[in-house]
Amino acid sequence: MTMEQQIAESKQKAAQTGFGGSAIIDVNPATGIIRMKIKTNSPERLKPFMGQYPQILAMSLTALNIEVKVHVAQEG
Repeated sequence: MTMEQQIAESKQKAAQTGFGGSAIIDVNPATGIIRMKIKTNSPERLKPFMGQYPQILAMSLTALNIEVKVHVAQEG
């Protein structure tokens, strides 16, 4: 299965559960900074998603031999 097919399959599965949204990715190659703004179509799903997604990012960076530390802002 190609990468495109895997993405299409994952997107279809997410749509079937009602999950979706939008994202803006801001990249500054000179500084190595990537910022993301994510909105979900269901506001109640944003917090759980944001709790899990950094781990996916960490896995992909670790696979590239990049040491990862994750900081999560405290609520309040």
